[in-house]
Amino acid sequence: MNCEELRTIVGAEPNTTQPEVLEHMAGCAECTRYREELQAMDRLIYRALAVDAPAEKKASYSNQKQSTTRVWRMAASVLITVLVGTMALWLLTPRESIAAEAIAHVQHEQFSLVRTSKTVDEQRLEKVLAASRLRLKPGAAQVSYAERCPFRGQSVPHLVVQTEQGPVTALVVTHVPTQQREHIDEDGFQGDIVPAPRGVIVVLGQNVPVDAVVKTLLSALEY
Repeated sequence: MNCEELRTIVGAEPNTTQPEVLEHMAGCAECTRYREELQAMDRLIYRALAVDAPAEKKASYSNQKQSTTRVWRMAASVLITVLVGTMALWLLTPRESIAAEAIAHVQHEQFSLVRTSKTVDEQRLEKVLAASRLRLKPGAAQVSYAERCPFRGQSVPHLVVQTEQGPVTALVVTHVPTQQREHIDEDGFQGDIVPAPRGVIVVLGQNVPVDAVVKTLLSALEY
């Protein structure tokens, strides 16, 4: 089960105990936090629905108490509306673009963008990719940097591939919807967001052509 599948199930039933959901959350902190946020929202709504006026103490005040009850219930109704609206806004508000987030992330790890003849250990590379159910064909690319990094709420493979023109960064983002190819030219970075079998691959360079790396990853990454 991937993150998108889990969030569809948990969005419909935050308290689900499906074994597949529990197994996925055991290894995914972001999805665990997502479920906890939905459960907290459910508890708030439940408490709002449970609100009632104090019990009547004297029969002579029955009309007043009934009126108070109606007021409390109306307040609970308003609270529920606000909570649901806030939750919907949180889920639907567009976040920063993938391109902008990718550039910000690469700038944060600028140290990885260096020319080098060294490559990461093959076992290390396999481990980084395997966590996203990926594999790179042996010898397909000269990968000098391989880490799992936070990106749009998940952990994704962050690779640096050495080319004759210089280093090129690739973020393999499997948990976002596949989209059409998009060119990037911002903040001194050039590259592309390219559709992949699962999600997209963001490839960025600084005055370095990325087409060869895009072609290599699309043909050599196994999903």
